[in-house]
Amino acid sequence: MNSSGAPLTLAGLLESLGAPLLTPLTGAQGLDASISVPVIHDQLDPLPEIPGGILLLVGVGPANPDLADLIGRAAENGFGAVVIKSHGREPDAAQLAGAGLPVLVVDDQVPWLHLDNLITAVTRGRPAGGRGAGAHGEDLFVLANALATATDGAVAIEDLDQNILAYSNLERHAVDPLRRSGILARQVPEMEKNAVQYRAVMLTDSVVHFPYDPLDGELPRCAAPVRAGRQMLGSIWVIEDKAPLGPDGEAAILEVARLAAIHILRSQNAVDLERQVRTEWLRSALEGHGSDPGTSARFGLMDGVAPVLLGFIFAPDPAGQRPSHALPLTRQLAIAAEQYCSIFHPNVSSVESGRMVYVLVPAIGTAQAAMRLAGGASTALAARLGFQVDVAVGSVEPGTPGLPELRKELEEVVQVLEVPGPRGAAGRVVGSRDVNAALLLDQLARILESRPRLLHPGVRELLEHDADSGTEYRASLSAYFAATGDVAAAARALNVHPNTLRYRIKRATELFGLDFSTGDEQLALWVQLRVAKPHASRPSPGRAQR
Repeated sequence: MNSSGAPLTLAGLLESLGAPLLTPLTGAQGLDASISVPVIHDQLDPLPEIPGGILLLVGVGPANPDLADLIGRAAENGFGAVVIKSHGREPDAAQLAGAGLPVLVVDDQVPWLHLDNLITAVTRGRPAGGRGAGAHGEDLFVLANALATATDGAVAIEDLDQNILAYSNLERHAVDPLRRSGILARQVPEMEKNAVQYRAVMLTDSVVHFPYDPLDGELPRCAAPVRAGRQMLGSIWVIEDKAPLGPDGEAAILEVARLAAIHILRSQNAVDLERQVRTEWLRSALEGHGSDPGTSARFGLMDGVAPVLLGFIFAPDPAGQRPSHALPLTRQLAIAAEQYCSIFHPNVSSVESGRMVYVLVPAIGTAQAAMRLAGGASTALAARLGFQVDVAVGSVEPGTPGLPELRKELEEVVQVLEVPGPRGAAGRVVGSRDVNAALLLDQLARILESRPRLLHPGVRELLEHDADSGTEYRASLSAYFAATGDVAAAARALNVHPNTLRYRIKRATELFGLDFSTGDEQLALWVQLRVAKPHASRPSPGRAQR
């Protein structure tokens, strides 16, 4: 779903990213099909079911004998397209045309992770740094071409991370291998001289000229910083193939830099606004507001594909206290948790709620995958933030989930996480199935608290007797039931003689009218002894000891 609300098609994606990044090998086949998210796939992993997904086949070239089978299984699992690299071999377009699924080839120099980021940016409706990246991205391309015309040289506009936001595409201008590599990857190639060049650009308010470099064939170029006031936003580069630019050319660069700053700021604000919208929408959805179809479209939830809701919370210290400056840290935790999960899954969203951060991963596949993601996140976030991070993992069930139910489940899991107990060096990662017994017993305790008449009268008398007389009937019977009737084992756990335990069990049946004759009776009594709150001691000096 793109930002306009209309389904994004494969043709729309190709138009947004533009050539020569992706080239369809199967003609117009399937280009009108709706697409959802990119999926980087390892042949050793099971192939997920992602309706409309774009399968990025890492390490699978045109000559791979498993290619046809992978494409066929991808079609069966609902994918909308497959992307491969040629690895220097010419793909057989005629053979791939019968694969039943559109096959695209990406340039070998483009990193898979970068391609994944670009496709994700388009599918999420965020600027992708390409022609179809939204109005502001298009405006930057217009500026780049206008400056290229004025200076008669190829132009590139970059951000602070050396991502290429826009570039001129006038064929008459000379380019070098470094320029071509940067355009293909949308990223300036890493080189030792980059730091020196960019430092020179950032420290000036004018235009800096760099001569031809015979070591790598880099053509002469000039550059100017892009600033908004004192805030550095990026830089503009122009190849000076014919002659160094004069005052008029430099003035044109500085004017375009001023205009580019406006568009970059607007683009950044649009990204921030989209993130804010997603955050507030997720908060509302977790609270039970909003329509299910709207929520599913916003977060990429699909029927038949299991999502997971993760709850991140700082672990308590040995004294049971959490970081004293937890509020600003919680914001950092939200950003870091979303960033980590986004490395492995698309369309991840997060929201803070009190001391906890919720992260929604719309497609996870299996409970095991969810636990691996949570475990890796706990370790990485602790290293980054300097505090142990506990993670509660919700249940993984296929189908569009009820987010309020998932949130309630996580809150119950967190209650179990907050129970004092031994801790290792790392944060705890707990799934709902890991604490199922604790959650069930907690619910039963709540029921007994709200409906005290359900408590067996004999159990009530037993608890009162223990509180008033200091006896240990509750502990004795609980150990007996826990040992499944093995008196010797229960006595060892209590550190008493087996005959002592037998006597206590016999006296409990006589004094409180308890019946152990059936399995149901034993189960009911054990649960009540396990979850009922202990009675406070009542002063009764004249009461006889039983």
